[in-house]
Amino acid sequence: MTDDERDELIAMVRRVQPDFDEAVKWGRRTFTVDGDWHHWVCAVTPQKIVFHKGALLADPDGLLTGSGAYVREVSAAAARAAPAAVESLVREAVKRQRDMV
Repeated sequence: MTDDERDELIAMVRRVQPDFDEAVKWGRRTFTVDGDWHHWVCAVTPQKIVFHKGALLADPDGLLTGSGAYVREVSAAAARAAPAAVESLVREAVKRQRDMV
């Protein structure tokens, strides 16, 4: 993935929440609200957008993959093909940041 492609994924995330706190955590560009890194919202890697509480999110477009207790991800290709659906996932992830499975 090129820097431009990665930046496109980051822009999708930031369009929803321009004031996200952002840092490189766990080797990936990670986003949270109010400095709460224990309950981070999502992260961007070269190949995907990862949602910390993705298991809680409504996913009518079927973009989320993964089977862990919490984490779900959207491939970069799927995110680029459905940016509005990804933005909806980010919006919901912000609302559910501190929810538990």
